[in-house]
Amino acid sequence: MIENKADNSREIEKVATTNHLIWLPIKKVAELRGVSAQAIRKTCGEKEGRYKDGQYKFRSISGNGGKQYEILLSSLPEPIQAKYWLEHHKTQQSDLPVVYENNQNLQFDHETYEILADNYNRKAPSIKAEAQRRLLILDEYFQLLQAGFKQKSALNILSERYKKLSRATLYRLVKRIDKHPRHYWEFLLAADYQGRSKTEIPEPAWNFFAGNWLSENKPDASVIYNGTLKAAKAQNWGELPSYKTFLRRIKDDIPENLRILGRDGPTALKQKLPHQWRDYTALNLHQRWESDGRKADVLCRWPDGTTVRRPFVVMWREVRTRVVLSVRIYHVENGEIIMESFESALRRAGTIPVGVIIDNGRGYANKSFTGGQKTRYRFTIKENEPIGALTRLGVKVHWTTPYHGASKPIESFWGKLAKSVDCLFQKAYTGRNTVEKPEECDPEHAIPIAQFAERLVQGIHEFHNTPHGGQGMFGKTPIELYEELSKEYTPNKPDKLQLAAMRPYAFRVKLRSQYFFSFKLKGFGEVRYEPPEELKLTRTYEYDVLPDNADPTAPALVFDGERYLGEASYIWPTTFDDQEAWGETPKKRSNTIKQNRKRLKIFKGELPILPVLPSGQTTLPPLPQAENIIKLPPEKQLEPDDHIRIQEDGSILNTQTGEITIKSEPKFKPFSAASDSTGKEIEQLRLEQQKENLPEWMRQNQVKGEKI
Repeated sequence: MIENKADNSREIEKVATTNHLIWLPIKKVAELRGVSAQAIRKTCGEKEGRYKDGQYKFRSISGNGGKQYEILLSSLPEPIQAKYWLEHHKTQQSDLPVVYENNQNLQFDHETYEILADNYNRKAPSIKAEAQRRLLILDEYFQLLQAGFKQKSALNILSERYKKLSRATLYRLVKRIDKHPRHYWEFLLAADYQGRSKTEIPEPAWNFFAGNWLSENKPDASVIYNGTLKAAKAQNWGELPSYKTFLRRIKDDIPENLRILGRDGPTALKQKLPHQWRDYTALNLHQRWESDGRKADVLCRWPDGTTVRRPFVVMWREVRTRVVLSVRIYHVENGEIIMESFESALRRAGTIPVGVIIDNGRGYANKSFTGGQKTRYRFTIKENEPIGALTRLGVKVHWTTPYHGASKPIESFWGKLAKSVDCLFQKAYTGRNTVEKPEECDPEHAIPIAQFAERLVQGIHEFHNTPHGGQGMFGKTPIELYEELSKEYTPNKPDKLQLAAMRPYAFRVKLRSQYFFSFKLKGFGEVRYEPPEELKLTRTYEYDVLPDNADPTAPALVFDGERYLGEASYIWPTTFDDQEAWGETPKKRSNTIKQNRKRLKIFKGELPILPVLPSGQTTLPPLPQAENIIKLPPEKQLEPDDHIRIQEDGSILNTQTGEITIKSEPKFKPFSAASDSTGKEIEQLRLEQQKENLPEWMRQNQVKGEKI
């Protein structure tokens, strides 16, 4: 027992100073050494603690079950002691703090430590893993030194645990973290790995390679590299590095967004950029409706029995609750189905929405539906365009972005319907495109259109009654949320006229001078409508005329912009053999003239007689006589003291002086040959100038001697 071992008292005192006399139970020693507790107990009881390679320092204590032994930690072999310290006294790894308490002995200031920590967070995971391994080695090294191990012993123990750990490496790591806070050891131990040295590529060669590689045709990089080698040889760009160097340069020097744009195009890049995230809770009930059309991926047979085609489905949804308000199926997209589906949504919801989000296709952009609103292109309002149904209702139009499905919330709903409806019809399902078209798809297996409509309504019903996980739905079904919000909503109900004006065709035409409207209606030809005289319409003025597409012979609605005026009756054309009908038009015209003549007489007969004005007062002066309408300038009168007299012979007499002035006769120059030649020259010049003014063809004819 330990009391009988006086020769080891000096060692015990040393251990007591360093290890604080740590005593371990037999079970723990057996666990550390990997032997049975019974063998260690027998060694202490029968052999005084001696075993093959040493001797235990133990003591006996009283415990449960009788006498028990405890062994001094320092008496165990050195590797066992190290194992105990490393396994049971590990330094817990702490996270890197943002700031550290003030310390005058810090090697760096706080800002430098934060910069180092930020750089460490940007390093590769492999570098971080190596830094954490180095930190663990240092923690164990200092733990062994604290436990009383010598540096050499600690190094030997750690060398067995960690391969390729030399004394120089350990000392180098210790030097790195010397006098630095423990919180920052990890990023101080990170390797300053800069990667392989960057091989220079001549700039013309790199521009040639990258310019050809960044193509939506997606050419192979190896082909471009071979072309670059040939171009470099021809242009004397110098020696080029390997093909793999160019590939690494693509990844390192060309940003990912630029690679996507160059190789896949702007649409692909747009899809990979963050999109707008809408807040549905900011919307009130019926503040926004949305609509879109989609061609179903199912071959359907129409009621005529011969037509087989994919149906076109148009839906209107309430955006806040995602409830489908109306659905219509047609064989093609046109303005008629758009208007009809919107009218159905109005009648079902019993209210007018504040605004609508609609597709930018031609079906929605027809003037009878959105006329008077900002157009889908450049968002301007066209002049002389008929007012559409949405404008008359005061509904604001929000156009979606062309070819951008993310701008339409209903787009994701189409995907759900395609999975729950279209895919269920085997052999009639066409797939989204020709690539996904099943081989068994054939027009012979087309389903009746009524069967498709039934399944579509069923799919919408399932959607309405399934909890929705979208933003602002709070896990409720669309119907539950719709009913909940409807309790606090005051509907803006449409009146009968607004519903009656839901017609797919609107024409802005002039009222002709013969007092009727005339225009061509698709599928019906030219139509004419005559408004009643009571509407007091102005001839040659433009009005909006809305015929009934279901029955063009029914009265058409007439609007002046957004103001309703009345109805115009249909004018039936007259056949050539109908003599009775031939007389109706002149008779009607004659009756109209007679009625207006009577009105004119009544109007004139009711004119009051003008009262006789008293004498001396006239409304207008009397008309002047014929001789008085010309006004001549006044004659100049001779002054009485005028002393100039013109005598009969033409001489002038001054009465004051008696002087007579006689006019001299004009002198004429006699004719000479020189003056005659001058006249001929002038005449010749006149003829030449006249000839130059003639057209080319006349001058040529004169040269030939022809008479013009």
